[in-house]
Amino acid sequence: MKKDLTICFRTSDDLRTSLEKIAADERRSLSSIIETILYDFLKQKKALQSLKKERRRYPRKPVSFPTFVYKNGSEEQALQPGTIVDISLGGVRILIPYDAKIDEAAGIGTLFTLPNEKIPLKIQCAINRVIPAEENIKEVGASFIDSDFASYQKLQNYLIQ
Repeated sequence: MKKDLTICFRTSDDLRTSLEKIAADERRSLSSIIETILYDFLKQKKALQSLKKERRRYPRKPVSFPTFVYKNGSEEQALQPGTIVDISLGGVRILIPYDAKIDEAAGIGTLFTLPNEKIPLKIQCAINRVIPAEENIKEVGASFIDSDFASYQKLQNYLIQ
């Protein structure tokens, strides 16, 4: 971010000393600490609209659903357990065991049940990223690419609740 403006202000000696102590503890410059505090305050007050706007087309909903993951187009259809940790109309974030085998190029299918539903949803996904999460767990970010209309409609109804 380009910084081409200088702001000066008056303050008490106590405030200056406190800010300098924080800067020293965090090994950052005083101006960097003040800028961070101001950004945090403005984000909290929702006054700074230009900061990190949501780039996703659909908002995520944090959840915790058990799921089964399988390789798209696989004849064996070996189901691997996982947990959906957030979901939107566009995709999911799933935690799976670190040793689970997935083919990023082929994509995955997910099989999960929404709360208060009896029939599981089966949705095909393209894998966007796979990263290590916690010990023995990896995180899969995936976009929905194919679903039957009824499953997608159930998901949409759940997300607007």
